[in-house]
Amino acid sequence: MSNLIEAKNVCVQYGKMLALDHVNFNVGQQDYLAIFGPNGSGKTTLMRALLGLVDTSSGEFEFSEDFSRYEIGYLPQKGFNHDKHFPASVYEIIKTGLNRKNLKDKDIHQAILELSRKLGIESLLKKRIGYLSGGQQQRVLLARALISKPKLLILDEPTSALDPTIREEFYQLIKNYHQEEKVSIILISHDLNSVSLYATHILYLDQKVIFYGLSTQLCQSEELMAQIGPQATAALCQVEQHEHHIHI
Repeated sequence: MSNLIEAKNVCVQYGKMLALDHVNFNVGQQDYLAIFGPNGSGKTTLMRALLGLVDTSSGEFEFSEDFSRYEIGYLPQKGFNHDKHFPASVYEIIKTGLNRKNLKDKDIHQAILELSRKLGIESLLKKRIGYLSGGQQQRVLLARALISKPKLLILDEPTSALDPTIREEFYQLIKNYHQEEKVSIILISHDLNSVSLYATHILYLDQKVIFYGLSTQLCQSEELMAQIGPQATAALCQVEQHEHHIHI
């Protein structure tokens, strides 16, 4: 399958600080790429550069001919932070994600209903978003990112404010949507153990690329072991092997 995006020697510099150092990777159709690394490693900067929100110092992102930035759905790191009295329903929040202007009202309504069913929030459509739990709000914001049917979905630390049980439910929701809708995904996280269970490809970033490849190759990476240490690598690989055994 062809690549939607190819990053070629991407560098981003803030003053004298090099935030990204010659980063290379690609995202193909139906890929699920997990990007992880320590705090301050450049993960969010990389995605902001991909979205055109930050200028690259050198290098570039190359998009396939039939793909553009307008076909990217984005769930940012900071979710909904309005108070409970913010006068917007779940339905209205989802609708703000539409970037197609030629849809009829009945088609918009049907699209919101169908997507809300898939994400398990149909019963919440008339509620004010400020009254929802953190996990419910994230599902609503995910629906807003998906309502225009993007070819690529970017999620920046989407579970950072969720408790462990809700976090795993959210990861499973993303996995199911990826498999059913064939959408490409970039998931940014510092949670190595969790993201490695769901992704097809892994990018470990710490200003520069430490590891990039198939998730099944992660445990054989000498570069990663040197970066996070043998104990952390062993713990990660035990989690992966256990998860693989469960799914067999």
